[in-house]
Amino acid sequence: MIEAGAIERIDSLQNALKSRYPDDVRKAIERNTILSDPAFSLWSEGKYSCFYAPFDWINEQADIVLIGITPGKQQAEAALIELQRQLKKGVSAEEAARSAKLEASFKGTMRTIASQLMDHFGFQKVFGVASCGELFTRSIHRAHFTSVLRYPVLETGKQGWKDFNGDEKIMSRSPLRKMIDDIFVPEIKRFPKAWLVPFGPTPAVVLEALGERGIIDIGRVLPGLNHPAGTQWNRHNCQLDLVDHRECAPNVGCSTIQERSKQLREKIASLV
Repeated sequence: MIEAGAIERIDSLQNALKSRYPDDVRKAIERNTILSDPAFSLWSEGKYSCFYAPFDWINEQADIVLIGITPGKQQAEAALIELQRQLKKGVSAEEAARSAKLEASFKGTMRTIASQLMDHFGFQKVFGVASCGELFTRSIHRAHFTSVLRYPVLETGKQGWKDFNGDEKIMSRSPLRKMIDDIFVPEIKRFPKAWLVPFGPTPAVVLEALGERGIIDIGRVLPGLNHPAGTQWNRHNCQLDLVDHRECAPNVGCSTIQERSKQLREKIASLV
């Protein structure tokens, strides 16, 4: 399903998307000019800016929710280009949004890494699948993909605008907290009986805060996994036990990862 407000937004974007080539969309994201485009810009406050990409579709039938931080530029590009392609074919806004969401969510190596991480800890036994890779293929009907910040948030720094990679103080960042309360909370409340899988400490912090507020059942949360970014292989190798932990570089944060992994193993063991 898709909320009425999202359908209205997509309808309002039809002319802007149909009049552009896919390469125009790519360049706007790559060069960050999309942040100042009135058709796509959502808000800007302090060092954060947010733009629209179609991650609105909600799989209400899902019993497993995979939760990231925020869509990155790669995912935003894939979603907007797929939305553009579908709208040019003349499909409905809801069907175009569904296609865009499934095409772009955790796109690229993140799906493979996410599957490896979940399988390593035995999530497949909890979910009743042979491998968690099925959540992106034949069992995709069981999964809902989302982020605590539904639309792409970029953060500016010395190197300009870049993907927001998370912040364990996210709930104290005013614009980010507002986005969570206004968008993510109503979405996640649709899944009271689903397993909630946060990727990385930032979504885990958000879910912990929502559990403390009684919004979600914290017992349904399976925290402790790394975020499956393809640039974090030192951390993934640590969590997958592919290295001698005594030789991990200090910047990997091996001891923290090991402690999260220990707690996750205990939780999974209690469920199977």
